[in-house]
Amino acid sequence: MMLDITKIPNLNIKIPHRNWQEALDHSFSLLIASQPGDVVCIVGPSRAGKTRLISELEKMLTHGNDFEVTGELPVVVAEVMNNSTYGAFSTKDFALVMLEATKHPIYTPDNSSLTDEVFDQKISRTPERTLNSALYRILKFRKTMYLFIDEAQHAKYAPGVKGAHAIMDSWKGLAQKCKLVLVIVAAYPIFDVIKKSAHMIGRKHQVHLARYQYTKEDLKEFVFILDHYDKVIDVDESLILLRNCAEYLYEGTFGCIGLLRGWLTRATAYAGVKGTGVTLDILKKTAWPDNDRKVIAKEINAGEKYLKAEYTIGEYNSLEKSSKKYKPKKGKPFKKNPKRYSKNNRTEVPNEE
Repeated sequence: MMLDITKIPNLNIKIPHRNWQEALDHSFSLLIASQPGDVVCIVGPSRAGKTRLISELEKMLTHGNDFEVTGELPVVVAEVMNNSTYGAFSTKDFALVMLEATKHPIYTPDNSSLTDEVFDQKISRTPERTLNSALYRILKFRKTMYLFIDEAQHAKYAPGVKGAHAIMDSWKGLAQKCKLVLVIVAAYPIFDVIKKSAHMIGRKHQVHLARYQYTKEDLKEFVFILDHYDKVIDVDESLILLRNCAEYLYEGTFGCIGLLRGWLTRATAYAGVKGTGVTLDILKKTAWPDNDRKVIAKEINAGEKYLKAEYTIGEYNSLEKSSKKYKPKKGKPFKKNPKRYSKNNRTEVPNEE
């Protein structure tokens, strides 16, 4: 059966859900208050919406800047990729990625008059120190104020025992030298790298784009998100609404909205091939395999443990925890309560005369 992909709804819709909006507000407030050389670290589980957060922040921070007119790039976004031998992280390759993000007139393939083959040969003979020097100059020339490094957790695959946290220190040094704010955006494995770099830990500000927990308040927001998807998805009459299987959808995604969107996209495509609406059976066929979910759960648990999160995956039934509220203590802060004695029962201190 031929499927008209134009009939598959676009689920990449902007849903102003609570956690994403809070992360956006927190990030923006930190960025506009940051000084050159500061580091802002935006972390969250995979597929939580971090890349879309970058896109929105870029719009807010550029103030309508037109590069073709001004030649300036107040915000530069570079994505870390492991394209070296055996999937290792290469500092030289990443320097080229950042030069391309800055639209460097020499080190950007689209701006070069050379063929791809000749360009690659030229770059392979260029020392990494030369590339770094060019990067420092172009960032200053573009008047860059914010450098976003997306998918920064991939730096953990740098060769050498100290490779990964040495890279973090070098990025921090780049921010200081170019007088810009460094924004590291990453999934939870970034903590394996950052925790080894005291230089980075002491100078970073952190934003957590969290998943939705299994609490009454968070589940209410999760259903709110499902209601938005219901407006664009053709749901079979046997299911009626996505909210009718909210529990199943939550457990299959751990409350990560990016995972939810990916799942629903697969389900709508499969339903389109079958010529039906989305059914519970189709959701089951297109769900994440159990082994994949175990890997995702392990990453989330490790990240939330590092952040000292109250919940971990598997505590689906611990709703009582959400009702625990802080009770202020009576008396002056940092003062122990004075010892009280019952009437006519005070201990007399003997006279030492």
